[in-house]
Amino acid sequence: MKRIGYYCLMLLAFASCSRSPQPMEALYPVQGYTDLSQEKVKLSSLFAEYRLIPLETNDSSLIGGRGNKVLQRDLSFYIESENTILSFDNDGHFISRFDKRGSGPEDYIDISDFDVVSSSEGKTELWLSGAGGIKVYDALSGAFIRGVLSGSYVHQFQYVNDSTLLFVDSGDEVFHVCDLTGKERFRYFKKDLANSIHKFNQFFFCRGKICYQLGNTLEAIVYDPDADACSLQPILPAEGNVLTLQVSRDYYDKYGYLEQDKKLMENYVMLSVVRTVRGGAVFEWIAPGMEYGLSFCSSDKCHTIPFSAIDNDICETDDNRFLATLTCCESDNDSVLLFQVPDKGDGENNFSLLEAVCKDMQFN
Repeated sequence: MKRIGYYCLMLLAFASCSRSPQPMEALYPVQGYTDLSQEKVKLSSLFAEYRLIPLETNDSSLIGGRGNKVLQRDLSFYIESENTILSFDNDGHFISRFDKRGSGPEDYIDISDFDVVSSSEGKTELWLSGAGGIKVYDALSGAFIRGVLSGSYVHQFQYVNDSTLLFVDSGDEVFHVCDLTGKERFRYFKKDLANSIHKFNQFFFCRGKICYQLGNTLEAIVYDPDADACSLQPILPAEGNVLTLQVSRDYYDKYGYLEQDKKLMENYVMLSVVRTVRGGAVFEWIAPGMEYGLSFCSSDKCHTIPFSAIDNDICETDDNRFLATLTCCESDNDSVLLFQVPDKGDGENNFSLLEAVCKDMQFN
């Protein structure tokens, strides 16, 4: 084993709270996550089971752009493609393309984030956020249902329950807690230019609480729906040269915005992905030199594997960096991790999805 340093893909965050936070235990209080195993492992051995899902390619279903967000909801896949939403069934067959871009009251301008939500009335709703706030549509018929927060640019959001919606905007206080009409109950955390870039899936769930990772740092805003309150909490205990909010702020003060990221990438480990699975957690890291790794953690141990030590015996690609697409993908099944596998042909076909079921991990 040897000590590692890691680095990042995309950065977001903020920095000071509207209330002074007290030191709190890490969400995942496990040690040794920066100890790197050099033992070669087969990719298939990391999962209990897996399957490759080719996504049907035709003129209507062709996925465009780069870094496409993918959601798995109720055995269907929803994919953002150049400000449209494509849906596929559980076997990758194309279902529909949703596109209501425009300037009308029922249209949307762009898509900065999206989700598919099961409402209390039993409907499946498509929620899109962007320059026009949040627009809600019937996911099956495409009919417009309502608009929320129409005066805001909503970067990211998380539906919590019938009474609570969380969202992030560009205001002076960036994290908002409101009801489903957009009526704000309170806001939390002041904007900090040192940490101001957003990622695809920064919300994650941990033992009944909704967490929002701040960039690629070790900290998260944690919303407790029972207490209707927020706190700032470490995701993992600080270890080695893993990036924290304070380090990011120090580098911003020293180097300025344009040089900050470059210097951090040269010197710090960055936590790019957090996924809670089967009671444990999977983390993805990126290190100086663009070295990637995956950590599989339970309550008492953590196994971190560099991409370079993984023998890909599942799919036909020579570059294990496809595993980094975990940052773009999320499943409503807490046993499942999703990855985008690029087409090995002429590039005219859609990527496939690797659906991997994690082995049992448990946090007490």
